[in-house]
Amino acid sequence: MSEGKTLLLIDGHALAFREYYALERTGMRSSDGTPTWAVFGFFKAIFDLLKKDKLGIDAIAVTFDVSHHTFRTESYSEYKANREKMPDDMSCQMGLIYEGLKAFDIPVYMKEGFEADDLIGTISKKATELGHKTLILTGDQDSFQLIDREGSVKVIIPSKGELVEYNWDKVYEKLGVYPEQVIDYKALRGDTSDNIPGVKGIGEKTAQALLGEFGNLDEIYNKIDNLKQGSVKDKIVNGKDMAYKSRYLATIIRDVDVDFDFEN
Repeated sequence: MSEGKTLLLIDGHALAFREYYALERTGMRSSDGTPTWAVFGFFKAIFDLLKKDKLGIDAIAVTFDVSHHTFRTESYSEYKANREKMPDDMSCQMGLIYEGLKAFDIPVYMKEGFEADDLIGTISKKATELGHKTLILTGDQDSFQLIDREGSVKVIIPSKGELVEYNWDKVYEKLGVYPEQVIDYKALRGDTSDNIPGVKGIGEKTAQALLGEFGNLDEIYNKIDNLKQGSVKDKIVNGKDMAYKSRYLATIIRDVDVDFDFEN
């Protein structure tokens, strides 16, 4: 494969969940009564993306979580403990989605002990090192931290029937911090969707202000004496251990041992 190709890298569970809830009202089923609406939506979304000429997609791969148990849950048992169990009528459709991907010969990547995000982080890094670009299709903002200034990695999130593409500046417009600050942003304010605690009492605006002034979490603590006396300083001082624990949980691993072959 020549240089400068574009890889579409899909967070499989994120897309499947989105289509499951978006099309649940249709109640689509096969002739034997098997639910199929998530399967239909999953592949329609992929086909629609591949037809978008402006994206210029040359290659495609899909990642999935293997289980809830990862190195993060070993470190913090409450991580993602707020997530509901997968509905039975979605669980049975996941098997069909895996079958469909195999039938279309679309590469699937999974790794025990890691999340799909870690595989996305690793594969997008490898693709960049090979001189390629990566478009990450996902349902949440975790992958924002993978976006680079040069534009070799971008994130696409479906929203209100449209695809919103995020680059370096678009992330700042959305969160008030840059991609390189996302993990520290989550370390400070937490992330309720993943049950990441953050620093108790530190919200969105305070986290943005602190990172705007100091740049990153390490500098906040290195220059803690520069913080004005008051409740914010007390919260930062008292929440140091949880801040670093939260940053650890929020950080996507980019060196997972995965057999990635761009030519494939």
